[in-house]
Amino acid sequence: MYDTEMKLNHRIVQFVDAQLHELLDTESVTESCADSGNQAMHDAMVSILTQYLSGLKAINCLLNKGFVAQTRGIFQTLGDDYEDIIFLSLPCQDGQMTPLHHAYLKSVAGAEYHGCYSPISRCEIRNMIKQAKNINHNVFQLYPKKQALQVLRPHGGKPCSVEVAIDLHRHFAYKAILLAVLTAKVAGNLEVMGACLNFRAHLEMTDSRAVMFDLPSMPQPQTVRSEPRYAAVR
Repeated sequence: MYDTEMKLNHRIVQFVDAQLHELLDTESVTESCADSGNQAMHDAMVSILTQYLSGLKAINCLLNKGFVAQTRGIFQTLGDDYEDIIFLSLPCQDGQMTPLHHAYLKSVAGAEYHGCYSPISRCEIRNMIKQAKNINHNVFQLYPKKQALQVLRPHGGKPCSVEVAIDLHRHFAYKAILLAVLTAKVAGNLEVMGACLNFRAHLEMTDSRAVMFDLPSMPQPQTVRSEPRYAAVR
């Protein structure tokens, strides 16, 4: 039963994994992105995408063993990785390398080269993505991660739903295709970019479950109203 429900998830992850290997063989970025992103930008995006796929595979192992609640932390990391790759792709699309991008690249380059750098805040990354003009916000949506991950918490003594976790995993796997598109664009790898766009279009036509993730309704806590009490009349 589990393997049947995860069949599409496995297919997406395997596809993106194959495209990632193609991106690893991309030696340099295109000239159009050289001034804004350069090789450091491409290397950072490929590294994050690799980590993203590793997270998807780790969640698969946990779900296969029935450890649903233990996937919440990994899903949280996937959400951060998703935002980071979108953020790093903005200079190539907007043509402008911001101080935040310089700070981010220095923070991931290692303290031995740039001293002690504090990573930029998650709020700064999200705000810059929201303000970007050359990105399709209907496609690269930012979700309230806390709300999405709330569905993986036990409620009323009942364990987390593995079906919901599988649906969430499938949607994050779909996001990996979008991240591969952005990484390929910065790398100037039109072949990988085209393959990802075609695969995404195929999924949208054949299986909408991968594209949309509808949050199940959360049970609302019931408020217990106390009966009105009256003083005795003597």
